[in-house]
Amino acid sequence: MNKIQTYALFYNLIIYLIMIFPIFIILLKKDFTNSFKKLVSCFIYITILEIFFSLFLYIFAREIFSIFTKTTGIINYAVYASRILFISSSLYGIKFLVPTFLFNISSNKKTTILVLSKIVVHIIFIFTFYKLFSFKGILYSFPICDLIYYIIYLILFFKNIPKKNI
Repeated sequence: MNKIQTYALFYNLIIYLIMIFPIFIILLKKDFTNSFKKLVSCFIYITILEIFFSLFLYIFAREIFSIFTKTTGIINYAVYASRILFISSSLYGIKFLVPTFLFNISSNKKTTILVLSKIVVHIIFIFTFYKLFSFKGILYSFPICDLIYYIIYLILFFKNIPKKNI
């Protein structure tokens, strides 16, 4: 991994943190853990915000990354990397809402296990894909891991809905 790729990945991390900030604001303001209706409305709010941010990032990626640096190589690679890293960004609501709704983070170890297993699987994907595809493997490991865990979250969600007071 060269210097340009490292900077591009770092700038994408900054953009990622900016994109998920509104999710945390919504999560702090909404009490959705005991109501399916509130969960659905919260998911809709978050999805609309993330679609807006994703479109904004895709349309104005070059301008956004030029805020951080004027180096053309870094900007070009950051734009390329962002298009791969944020493939699944409009589904961020699932990443945060479903585990919280199902397991109520403060009172159950299942959420911790679920989140930690995602981190472990993602690290395994990063090393495996890096060996197979070089730096592109690192980029593709993010959306692949996210999409796999979105499926797991939805299966758990629909499996456990009757157990929860809706």
